[in-house]
Amino acid sequence: MLKHASTFEIMTPDSVGLTQSSLVLGKHSGRHALKSRLGELGYNIEGDALNQVFARFKDLADAKKTVTDADLEALIADEFHGPEEIFSLVDIQVTCGTMGMPTATVKMHGADGQEYIHAAVGAGPVDASYKAVDAIVHAPNVLIEYSVHSVTAGIDALG
Repeated sequence: MLKHASTFEIMTPDSVGLTQSSLVLGKHSGRHALKSRLGELGYNIEGDALNQVFARFKDLADAKKTVTDADLEALIADEFHGPEEIFSLVDIQVTCGTMGMPTATVKMHGADGQEYIHAAVGAGPVDASYKAVDAIVHAPNVLIEYSVHSVTAGIDALG
């Protein structure tokens, strides 16, 4: 695609009113496509660093249908500018149903070695989980995107 777009495009972008085509990254994308997209995002990564990012990219691409620019930004930030771990999730229990209120109980370890447990009620199981975490870490956050995708089929499917 990068060397000769006509190999993969049955029509040109301008024939349908677009100025250029966009390379979609997924599980079949190669190292060169990843490097090119990272370059467009302002990251010049070479050698072993590119190999590390590519390995993590392939794991992500296997789990998701399409890897977005936001995914790549998060991957780079985690790989090279890893956040300092202050809290770690030990356990989470979520209860919900048609008659009850969604409730999440979260157990976390803090950097001080303390164990923190908090339960919260929310509009849904994910909201309840976030509220419980917020109560422990005292850093309110906003859920921007949430999706569940089945990786395999059947009752024991991975998601």
